[in-house]
Amino acid sequence: MKISFKSILAAFLAGFFGFGTSVASAETLQNAIGHLLKTNPDINAVSYNKQAREKEVIQAKSGYYPKIDFSYALGVNEQSHPYYDKSEPESAVLSYRQNIFNFGTTTNEMYRQMNRVKSAAYKLQGTSENVALDAASVYLNLLRRLELFCLAVENLTNHERIYDQMKLRSESGVDRTSDLDQVMGRLALAQSNVVIAKANVVDAKTDYQSIIGYLPQEELTMPDSLEKVIPITMEETVQLALKDNPTLTSAKADLEARESQHAVAKSIALPTLDIAADYKWEDEVERDGYEEEWTASAIVNVNLFNGMADKARIDETQLLIYEALEILNSTQREVVQSVRLSWEARKAAIGKVAHLEEYVKAAGLTKDAFGKQWAIGRRTMFDVLDTEAELINAKVSLVNAKYDQLISEYRILSGMGKLVHSVGLEWPEDAGVTMAGNGK
Repeated sequence: MKISFKSILAAFLAGFFGFGTSVASAETLQNAIGHLLKTNPDINAVSYNKQAREKEVIQAKSGYYPKIDFSYALGVNEQSHPYYDKSEPESAVLSYRQNIFNFGTTTNEMYRQMNRVKSAAYKLQGTSENVALDAASVYLNLLRRLELFCLAVENLTNHERIYDQMKLRSESGVDRTSDLDQVMGRLALAQSNVVIAKANVVDAKTDYQSIIGYLPQEELTMPDSLEKVIPITMEETVQLALKDNPTLTSAKADLEARESQHAVAKSIALPTLDIAADYKWEDEVERDGYEEEWTASAIVNVNLFNGMADKARIDETQLLIYEALEILNSTQREVVQSVRLSWEARKAAIGKVAHLEEYVKAAGLTKDAFGKQWAIGRRTMFDVLDTEAELINAKVSLVNAKYDQLISEYRILSGMGKLVHSVGLEWPEDAGVTMAGNGK
């Protein structure tokens, strides 16, 4: 459904706030989030980080392959005493190295980098969810401020109508001049509220531009409720969040990466077996003439002592595992807290909406009854103004409650890692974890 402001938007928003008046195309929350997923700097930064980590996987895998080097040297050697001699030494060396066994150092390093890629991919998913929630918040807040602005205008219109009526009654001697002065005071307050509401719309538009990246030029479309995709119970919601929340799964991947890092540190201290082959060709290097040499060998390397560096590295990586585990536990607590708070906020908002709808209905009936009674002299003008104000306040409370409910729904879905998909969009391409494999 669309928020239709009709003449109010035409008179106030189109001129004062710079909104377009065409409704042929409207700004939707899906469009806003889609634009943000492509242009948000935080998302792009995490995406580049994930791509960089993919290159580290390739670097780690290079340990499985041989290393081949070639060098060539050409120089001049001139001797002047005790006799003169001049030569042009020339040499070339082709070397081949292949690791045969290193107690899993290469494999564990590859797993470490693959898990770091997984962590970055999940972090990109989490960043996308957080950015989508930010977009939904500013989008809905702008809609909220526009509706509250319309209520402020409605309140001003009511006061202007009553003021006109009171002015006629005062000029004809039916009502006292002091009553008209009091109405003028309330009219001034209603005008002040419109000014404040306008300022709030401008602030909301500024927040919108800050998050989305542009000012809305078309009429905003009210997004549908996502209540159908929210689980029935809080506990079910919490369990799904613990399973699918991207920030939590990123922390789990970080822990796996630290475990692989620890395995690498332990294997570095163990013996390695390599094979080496060299072909060397020389001409006039150490003696006249041409020389050619082939060598091949199997090399076992055992570190006997390096100042306790390997032991310290093993201890360091073990402590890093403990750190990652605590980060994971903290993240899990934060996810559970966020989901539970959002669930309770939504539950409270649903209850408020139901009661406030009845309140608005009752306040509307009271306002109509008092208006009729004032016309026949059974109520004072101030009774009418009070009921008008009560109705406006009831509508303001209802608007806020409805938007609080919507925002809490989006927070729940973001905590579950399902907000982007729930609005019909996909995470950025780099958010996939296929390259990372399954780790160990």
